[in-house]
Amino acid sequence: MGDHFGGSGLVLAAGGKLLLTDICHYSGTFWLDPASGETKLLDGVFWFMNPADDGIYASDQQRGHRLCRIDPRTGAVEPVSQAPCGGLIRQGDWLYYINEEDRKLYRLRMDGRGESRIADEAVEAFAMDGDEIYYATNLGIRTCRPDGSEREIVSDAAATGLFLLGEKLVYADKKNRRLLTVFDLRTGSARAYDDLVPGSLCTDGRYLYCSNRMHADTIYRIDLELGSKIRICGDSADHLHVIGGEMYFSSRFEWHKMSLSGGQAAKVITNSRGQYDE
Repeated sequence: MGDHFGGSGLVLAAGGKLLLTDICHYSGTFWLDPASGETKLLDGVFWFMNPADDGIYASDQQRGHRLCRIDPRTGAVEPVSQAPCGGLIRQGDWLYYINEEDRKLYRLRMDGRGESRIADEAVEAFAMDGDEIYYATNLGIRTCRPDGSEREIVSDAAATGLFLLGEKLVYADKKNRRLLTVFDLRTGSARAYDDLVPGSLCTDGRYLYCSNRMHADTIYRIDLELGSKIRICGDSADHLHVIGGEMYFSSRFEWHKMSLSGGQAAKVITNSRGQYDE
């Protein structure tokens, strides 16, 4: 469901609990209590999880990708909207998403009301920064305000996935072998990395982390300011997420974690019953 570019929101720490979607058997979502070691399986295969004061908002693959709200304390799930949504992002009191049926970009309030369309074109992916939305279409990368007004062209690039880090847009360029490309919003210049094809991306706010499809999906750390990169994990990885000082990722459909400085990764879920490994 959706692309894996920004991790897909499959791992989330909220309410003192850790949630990890079961991407091996699609049986539900693991709800882990690191303090007690308690584990249970929630009724829902959650993608694009976003925390909020009143719960966690996500797209439930088990219920036709419908938008739902999860209570992180109890695991209770309630529907918010019947819209099949992907790429869900919460900002303030609004939820932004791509409708899985028409591929248009929409927003609605967290109570499920006030839905409106933001972009008229089919949208490949989008990213947000304050009062700016950046979205990729077949005709290039566009920008607009959160209500869809003031639409402008950013670039004619054919982007797969879209990731925003500071003043830089990061994407895979469909016109250039899907190479990792960094577009500087200040200068309008773009740089492609000849030996990086991103499968999944995440950031700790300083560095960009990438599973590199050109090198067996192993994990690289990239300094966008210096243009340097280094491989920090030799495991085949997908669905990268940064939580605290650790990276969570899937390898052979099992969840692992490791220090952001690199080193040996350890399994988080050690068997199909969801046993938690500290």
